[in-house]
Amino acid sequence: MMNSLIRSLILIFPIFCSGTFSAQDTYRGMDQVYGPDPLLYNGKKYSYFLPHGTGGHQFLISEEYLTGEVTIKGIKFDGVALNYDIYNQQLLLQSTNETGASNIIEISRAWLESFRLDTLEFKYLNFDQDPRIYQVLGDGPCQILYYWRKNLKLSNFSGHANYTFLPPVKTRYVLTGGELHPFSSKGSLIAIFDPMHKLEIKNYMKNNKIKLKQASDQVMTELIHFIGNLN
Repeated sequence: MMNSLIRSLILIFPIFCSGTFSAQDTYRGMDQVYGPDPLLYNGKKYSYFLPHGTGGHQFLISEEYLTGEVTIKGIKFDGVALNYDIYNQQLLLQSTNETGASNIIEISRAWLESFRLDTLEFKYLNFDQDPRIYQVLGDGPCQILYYWRKNLKLSNFSGHANYTFLPPVKTRYVLTGGELHPFSSKGSLIAIFDPMHKLEIKNYMKNNKIKLKQASDQVMTELIHFIGNLN
């Protein structure tokens, strides 16, 4: 009886193992056939090459790709290598193919919702039929949005004509009540809000020695949270 049971187990075990390994191999095969997630890797190859001798770069922070996350059509992809070309207004994804070569693609804006680049948060928003990528500060009823851009200037230094990227420029907005309001000074910022809060906002900025041109993202986030809690 015991010998019969042992023989049965010996016969069953290879079949079980065969089925397990077959399922794993099938999964790997499917991954090789279908490739990376098409929702994320849905864009054209990045092909913006700078003329020889160009000064600076087209990116917001640096030429290095940073670990971040991107949300596309409600799905968040974390731990991906991203960079933001603000000259061409393109979010870029760096990946490695099966041969180990590096690929860079432009993430399609068809379903792009938001992304995080290092510690910076961005959203792809549409106001007045003018969709743009904005850096977002704050998460309350009022938010500060920055629209970043760069200009490319032709210089003629020492008799050599070269192009140089100028430092990044940001246009400042407040998003409140679903509407976008530009501001460039303390006065134009305060004017966006209810006049009854004018003195409170002014005193907060004075007491915290806030100068808009030098204020950090953290300082501006705390300011907009303070304003949002006044109502």
